[in-house]
Amino acid sequence: MVVLVPAPSFAIASPDFHPRTCGIGDHSLRLAGELRARGYSAEIFTRLPGTVHPEAPEVPVHAVASRFPIMIAEGIRRLVVQSGPSHLVIQYAPHMWGAGRFGSLATTWLALAAKRAGLDVTVIAHELFTPLLPRPDLMLGAILNRAQIVGIARAADRLLVSTDTRVEELMPFWRLGGLPGRPGVVRIGPNSLPQRRSRTTTRPRRLGFFSTFAVTKRFDVVLGAFEQVWRRWPDSELVLISDIGGRDSRHVASIHRAIEQHPGRDRIRLTGKLPLEEVAEQIADLDLYLFPMTTGANTRSGTLPVALGSGLPVVALNGTETDLELFRDRENVLFAKSMTAEAFASSSIEILESPALAERISMGARRLYDEHLSWSRIGDAFIAALGLQSTPVGSRTPDAELARAQYPIGPVGSDRIVAR
Repeated sequence: MVVLVPAPSFAIASPDFHPRTCGIGDHSLRLAGELRARGYSAEIFTRLPGTVHPEAPEVPVHAVASRFPIMIAEGIRRLVVQSGPSHLVIQYAPHMWGAGRFGSLATTWLALAAKRAGLDVTVIAHELFTPLLPRPDLMLGAILNRAQIVGIARAADRLLVSTDTRVEELMPFWRLGGLPGRPGVVRIGPNSLPQRRSRTTTRPRRLGFFSTFAVTKRFDVVLGAFEQVWRRWPDSELVLISDIGGRDSRHVASIHRAIEQHPGRDRIRLTGKLPLEEVAEQIADLDLYLFPMTTGANTRSGTLPVALGSGLPVVALNGTETDLELFRDRENVLFAKSMTAEAFASSSIEILESPALAERISMGARRLYDEHLSWSRIGDAFIAALGLQSTPVGSRTPDAELARAQYPIGPVGSDRIVAR
């Protein structure tokens, strides 16, 4: 007798989702889309105001109304059980769902509850823990964050991180918690699907980067580097593809002031929040992409792959999270000598003055994306980490392939890129 086993189905628990700006929410959207394109079922579970994404109305979104992490976890547990998936994916960050500096046991509780309900549980750790700082409350929070990630790793079937360096960072606590083996690695794909570069001229020279506000992202370095580029070529442009928020935050207000006081302020454009498709269009219209993340070029960013996939030359740092097996100086990226405006300006000017170097890095960037950071590659790695088939038997239909071909940048889950 032949026993038909239902294809695996996925519930993805995300910290936030559309309409809130959230990189992990964008990753949840792309992961759900990639799974659905492969013939699996995938739905997203989050807190309010999360709702269906206009770029992927076919992906169901369920949102819980609460301000407390444990109540959000309970609401998601109830909705997931009602939905009846076989797998739960927790998109983990230590302070998700509004948890304070000391973290919360909500995600660990959710993982345990899902296991008791018979689900296979995967944790994707987008952030591990806060740094150990001398202030007592921050020190205690950092210690509790470390205990929290060990706890959820013990509760889940597997824990995945986004870089090899994070595996090593986590291993001392992994061993201390008595966990077997090692965390898996699944890199982060682009949160906005890349488009081919549309620029046919380098005049005026257009630089840019895509980011939300975070202390690890040096807006001051970008603005300082652009000042030097602008003084060399006064018609140059800087496009900050960014939703940094209002001026109520002291740090965000300082960025707005720096732009207003910049000598080239008339050549700087801050886009504000954009739909993901427009983000890809803005990036494709650049000549050079700046990646001022203090930890360097890495595979945990959802923004860097957009530039790489578009074939843009990128200036970044060779930092603590840079995998030199992937990121190669002058082949697919140009490493600035330091995280300073002077160093980023020097590297930017070198690329803008050398079409041959720019073309070599551009081709290498696209190759890096195709081989390691496209969603088809990320999907393969994720499915392999769970020990599943890339496509459920009998589930791939011509409709899935047709859907990939119908849209200029492809539906969610597709890596199809066309020239505009």
